[in-house]
Formats: sequence, C-alpha cells, structure tokens
Amino acid sequence: MIRFKGFDTSGLLRSVATLALAASLAGVMVVDAEAQRNRNQEEENDGSERTFSSRIGEIVLEAQEFQSNDQFAQSIESLNRALGMSDINPYERSVALQLRGRAYYELEQTTRAIQDWQGAIATGALLVEETVNLRINIGQLLIADGQYDAGIVSLEQAVELGGVDSVNVGVARMLAQAYGQAERFREGLPWAERFWDLRPAAERQRGDYSLMLFYYQQLEDVPNQFRIIEGMVQRWPTEKSNWRSYASLLAQTGREQDAFEANKIMYINGMFDESREIVALAQYYSYYEYPYRGAIILERELNAGTVERNQNNLQLLANMWRQSREWERAIPVLRQLAQLTGSGDDYLKLAEAMYQERQLAEAEDAFQEALNRGGLDRPGTAWTLLGNVRQELGRTDAALAAFREGTRYPYSRRTANGWITFITNQRAAAADRVRIRENVRRDECRFAVEDLRETAILLGDVDENGRIVVAVPDNCRDLYNQYGENIQEAAEAAEAAATEEEGETDAG
Repeated sequence: MIRFKGFDTSGLLRSVATLALAASLAGVMVVDAEAQRNRNQEEENDGSERTFSSRIGEIVLEAQEFQSNDQFAQSIESLNRALGMSDINPYERSVALQLRGRAYYELEQTTRAIQDWQGAIATGALLVEETVNLRINIGQLLIADGQYDAGIVSLEQAVELGGVDSVNVGVARMLAQAYGQAERFREGLPWAERFWDLRPAAERQRGDYSLMLFYYQQLEDVPNQFRIIEGMVQRWPTEKSNWRSYASLLAQTGREQDAFEANKIMYINGMFDESREIVALAQYYSYYEYPYRGAIILERELNAGTVERNQNNLQLLANMWRQSREWERAIPVLRQLAQLTGSGDDYLKLAEAMYQERQLAEAEDAFQEALNRGGLDRPGTAWTLLGNVRQELGRTDAALAAFREGTRYPYSRRTANGWITFITNQRAAAADRVRIRENVRRDECRFAVEDLRETAILLGDVDENGRIVVAVPDNCRDLYNQYGENIQEAAEAAEAAATEEEGETDAG
C-alpha cells in the first residue's frame, strides 16, 4: 500500500516570499520631506499614504541593493536604522519590516522573519493583496517550522481576506498538507479535494495522488482509495508499486480473487523480480486450487535462480505437486527435501508419493526410514501404510508385523486390525482351498481306481501271481499302488498283520 511520506515545502518559500515582496514594493515612491508634509496637509492621514520620505527612502533603496547582492546582514543593519527613526510612518515601517523579514528568511532566521512580516501586517498600511501574500508566506514558514495549527490559521486568514480568488492550487495544497501534518484529516479533506479539483488532470503528479490517497486511507474511505489507486495504475501502468498498492487494497477489502488476478498481471508483465513475490503468487495459485499452475511457475523460477532453493520453497513446491497429484514430479523434490532436512515427516511424504507411483520397493524403504527418523505426528498411520506396501509386495509376514505395530495407536488400531483380520482370513481360506482340493483329488482317484479294477477283473488283467494289475493315473500314484490298493490302507494292514504275527510268536 502506498503511504504518504510527508509534505515537501522545499522550493516554495523562497519564490513565494520574493513575489509577495515584489508586489508590495512595486508602487514605492521616494519623495522629499517637504512634499510629504504638503501631501499630508491635503489628505487625511488614515494610513493610506504609500510614499517615503527621502531620508527613509534612501535607506530602503540601500537595503534593497544589499539584498540584490545577497548581502543580507548589511541589509538588516540598514533597515534597523530606518526602523529606529521616530518619524517613520506606517507605510515606511511596513515596507522596511517586509524587507527585513525577507533578509532574516534568507539567513534562515525564520522566527524573526515571521515576526517582521506579522509586524508589517499590524501597521495597517498594506493593501489587501499584500496582506494576503504575507499571511501565505507566514503560514508556509510556520508549517515548515512544525507549527501546523498556527500555519493553518495564517493561511485561512489569507483566504478569508482574499476571497475565492486567493485560493489557487498552491494555497489549497498547502492547507491540505498542513491539516495532514496536524492529523486533522476530517477538516483537511475539503482542502485536499479542492486542490485535486483545481489541479488539471493532465498536470497531476505522483505526489498529488499520494496526498489524496493518504487522506482517504486515514479516513478509511475505501471507495475513494480505489478511485485514486486505479487512477495511478492507469496513469503509470508499468510501475509495480501502483499495482502492488492496488493488489494490497483488494486483499485488505476481502477481494482476494481480484488481488490474485492483479498479481497474475504483474507476473505476466515481468514486474516480479523478488523471490518473495513469486512465492506469494505460487501460494495464491495453491489457495485458489490451481496448484499445478503455481507449481509450474515456482519450479521454473527455482531453476532460473530467481527463487531461492531453500527448505520453505522446496516444501511449497512439493506440496503443490502433491496437491496436483503429480506424484512423479513431486518425488525428486521430496527426495531432495528429505535429504536436506532429514525429517521423518519429509521421508513419509516421499514414501507416500512413491507408493502412489507404484514404486513399492522404494516406498517400503522410505516408510521405514520415516519411522526410523521419528518425529511423526501419526506414526500408527505410517506403520499401516508400510503394511499395505509389504502386503502388495507379497511379504505377508512382514506386513502382519507392520500392522501389529499399527494396533498400538488408537487412531490406527481399527484399520490395522482390519488388515490383520483380512490377512488371517485370507490365509485360512487358502488353507481350506488346499484341503478341499485334496479331498476332491482323493475322491476322484478312488473312483478312477475302482473303475480300473472292475475293468481289469472283467478283462482278467493279472500278474504272474494272479493279482489284479491296473494302470494307476499319475496324479493318484501317491495314493494307490499298481494293484489298485490304497497305499496308506495297505501299509496299515501290513503293519497290523505283522503285529498280530509277532503276538502269536510270543505266545507260542
């Protein structure tokens, strides 16, 4: 936001003071004492005489000559002589005091200059225009000296005496400045707006806009702040400070989307040359759910060196790639960030991105590294994710170990237990499938061998010992021998027979 930085009165005082004095002295005539006395007899002495005696007139001319040669101290000495004369008339005193006041002003003795000019006014011998000019000069000097309220009084006295014609651009601006310095903003606003109206639009300078903006800021007049700032943007469209002020005001008034648009215009037009500006623009993109565009800009400026490649900026870039679900582009940034910080949380984000990209083995290592580093807000979630990766890699026992770790935390216990139940049921189902499949095979082999035996009996397929011989299918040879006998049952029968024979032998 543009802030008014003060009021510049330099360069105004000298020219106005000189002009005022020139106007005051333009009609000076120096006459001899006799002529003056004759004139006094003809006219009523009401303070309106505007002539000099020859004696005082010579001193005044001498003082003027000194001033024309920048010999101001000598001029003061001469004028002191004139002012010390007992027969000096009001008009002569008024001119001498004006001249001496100017000399004091040139010697930077402003207090004495003000006193002399006030004294000149007090003589009552000045014309209205001369009094107006002197009051304006006095007002300026008081303002420059920090006596703002007194300066305002002097200027407004000049305006009251001189009427509407005395209020030009300079006087209106001086009053606006003085009221602003005195922090009397409500009273000063009419003068500021009068100055603005008097100044032709084509002649308005940056300081004019700043003065008006300052007043509207102090009075919290937002519509007029927009009017002035928009005028500055139109007048100087390539100047970043105007656009920044505009964007700042938009943001302050809740028009964040418009502020975002203003920042985009500045970036497109090459006005951003500071890292913080580009980072702020990227954050705008992220905030308004355009993270991909923000990440593109930030990555480009990081690569160009415009934006510093530090932890915060890398974090922002990584988050925007993650927000955009651009996992492949996020991984290199996250890897660099994790290596830079050594943070468990950064390794966790890297692991999640790798998991999304189906880089399962790398994700497992990153999850494990995150847990080893520690400092995670929700380690139970990390253990559960590690279990998922191991499950997908077919490492069921390792997955169960990770899920059991997840059950140690209340927030992840339900999910982890769900996975443990799932794996356990899956294993039980697999075992049941093996058992059922084996039972089916045994039944199929039994039926097949029985059919073969019946066929062999019909055909008389026997060996030299007269025993039935069958061609047992390959998948049944672990169950049946060449005679079609169940191998296990035959073995049990042979064992039982051997035991019985052994018992009979013992008994005999």
